Amino acid sequence: MLHLKNIPQHPVFWVIVPLAMVLIPHLPRLPVWMIILLPLLFGWRLLAIVKPRLLPGKILLFLIIFPAVIILLFHYGTLLGKTAGTALLSLLLAIKLLESTQKRDYMLLIALSFFIIVTNFLFSQTIPTVVFMLISAIVLIMSLIFINQGDAPVSFRSRLKMSSLMLVQALPMMLILFVLFPRIPGPLWSLPEDSSSPRTGLSDTMSPGSISELIQSNEIAFRVQFKSEAPAQNSLYWRALVLWYFDGKTWEHGKPNLNPTPTLEGFDTPLSYTITLEPHDKKWLFALDMPSEIPENVSYTNNFLLRSESDIHSLYQYTVSSFLDYRIEQQLSAWERSAGLKLPEGANPRTVALGQQWRRQFKQPRDIVQHALENFNQQNFFYTLQPPATPGFDPVDQFLFTTRRGFCEHYASSFTVLMRAAGIPARIVLGYQGGTQNPLNNFYSVTQSDAHAWSEVWLEQEGWVRIDPTAAIAPNRIEQNLNAALAATENRPFHMRMNSGMLKQLKFYWDAIDNSWKQWVIGYDSKLQNQLLNTIFNRDIDYVELILFLITTLAVITLIIALFIFRPFSRNSLDPIQRLYGRFCKKLARKGLIRQDYEGPLDFACRAGSEFPADKNTINLITAIYINQRYRSRENTKQLNNMKQMIKKLRLSAS
Repeated sequence: MLHLKNIPQHPVFWVIVPLAMVLIPHLPRLPVWMIILLPLLFGWRLLAIVKPRLLPGKILLFLIIFPAVIILLFHYGTLLGKTAGTALLSLLLAIKLLESTQKRDYMLLIALSFFIIVTNFLFSQTIPTVVFMLISAIVLIMSLIFINQGDAPVSFRSRLKMSSLMLVQALPMMLILFVLFPRIPGPLWSLPEDSSSPRTGLSDTMSPGSISELIQSNEIAFRVQFKSEAPAQNSLYWRALVLWYFDGKTWEHGKPNLNPTPTLEGFDTPLSYTITLEPHDKKWLFALDMPSEIPENVSYTNNFLLRSESDIHSLYQYTVSSFLDYRIEQQLSAWERSAGLKLPEGANPRTVALGQQWRRQFKQPRDIVQHALENFNQQNFFYTLQPPATPGFDPVDQFLFTTRRGFCEHYASSFTVLMRAAGIPARIVLGYQGGTQNPLNNFYSVTQSDAHAWSEVWLEQEGWVRIDPTAAIAPNRIEQNLNAALAATENRPFHMRMNSGMLKQLKFYWDAIDNSWKQWVIGYDSKLQNQLLNTIFNRDIDYVELILFLITTLAVITLIIALFIFRPFSRNSLDPIQRLYGRFCKKLARKGLIRQDYEGPLDFACRAGSEFPADKNTINLITAIYINQRYRSRENTKQLNNMKQMIKKLRLSAS
């Protein structure tokens, strides 16, 4: 019976280990019951190594897999798509593992494990993912070596060395294919997203607490590279959504803006910049207030928003120009006036009454706006990441007259309601404010923690004007960043507390590496490929030339690798045991006994023993060590030293 300590020497163990490695990254995306079931199935097969009678029969396997697949179908609503398809494949592999008892089964499971590596890249193409998958590939190759090594014991170190060497030998082919293989439109790794895999990011609605929750995330929303000098921090308002409809608590987009003639006047030189947008599964594109020149495949809405032709499921890069000094909609349309003044009947009565009071108190709308900002600045209001809850039907009333503690969405919402009550058309704008410049590459990184909400009011002769009430209560939020705006006693997210000193510098280095990875690897598309080839050949390259160049390059690389692998063995390329045996054969050759090409070690030893009977025992012992080291075990330093000493002392006396 096989003992527990011998389990690592069983082929099934070397199937379970790599299979578990390639499935680990998928676990967070699987339902809880599968996270429990898969380790149980793996443990079951591991225990069956010691007690083979525990292996289940086909009926029991069917009773496991059939209800599991049905539950999967109900959980995801489909068995197709990235998440559901990967979950199904993981389940089937675990079941297949339970019925695998032959070498052919093990080889099939290892081959399918290589395929699972590819499925990991459907969800993440980050550098840590690539490193982990390369390590998994090495372990898979080691498993193949172990399964096929037969009775010859190959040490773990030797398997690791051979596996790593094989992977290194494949890298030139991989790089050539990556650089030269014709790019097709779309991402390198992508499938249509399914509804079961949501992403962190802005929502198309805003209610109390919605943005302050988003601040907890430090994920990159997008990166920006300015063509010239970047604007000041307080000018970095990245526009994404305009919300018109308010039900008393939640702001929504509402009906499409029916303004027939939206107008934009710029009073400065447009600022050009390139945005590399992370996937967020929406059509929203971000741009500085106010975008003027946009790419051809991007639409421009009446709310001065940019929209792509399809949802952003992969890294997306585009170049935009914006006016920082501008005027929009000097003439207000009837639809915008109606939508910009509408309030739900009976909701937040105290706020509405206050706005109406200001309307009677001040003659000019600009005075009402200024008074509202002074009210936030001079009254006992606080800017906080942990605002108290405002349950019920009148959350704006509760914030303005009771809690007075809020985040940007509280101030933007209450300010907009006050303006509408005062007869000033107003709307909410969602997006991001600010960004962190990396001094190593001058890219600006805008993270989810930069999410922000502000207001726009329509004023006579000025059009829609951006008013950010957060700037009145927490000016450091706009002038510097969120961290600078919070009180010293505020409980900050982990990423803010670790953003200083050496850690901050290390973060910049990692951000620069990650940005280069996404720009040149994840974002390597037909445009970048054409630019690279134009640089190399100094002219445009068509697809026929590209394919011919690809084939030629692969052939040359293949020849070089083949010559490297199958080159004639030199003295330095031989194993130590082969060098010693070669020295032994040369010593015999100097005495006139030459080993023939067809002659094996045992036959040659027999002939040498007959020719030199006095050294027969030594010759046989040298040959035995050579056979043991060369064809059985590979590493025995003591035997090598003994063989070396015996060859040195060998006198080869004929009598």
